[in-house]
Amino acid sequence: MAHSHNHGHINEQRTLWAAVLTGGFMLVEVAGGLLAGSLALLADAAHMLT
Repeated sequence: MAHSHNHGHINEQRTLWAAVLTGGFMLVEVAGGLLAGSLALLADAAHMLT
């Protein structure tokens, strides 16, 4: 019994949420890196952009 429907919208929504969460963690790492003077945190935050 075959059926046809599209899961594209759900996949786009999940991708958007993943990008939002990653961006949030990146901002926290930038703030923490600046406050702590940690080049490692700043480098990791920059790496999240790629």
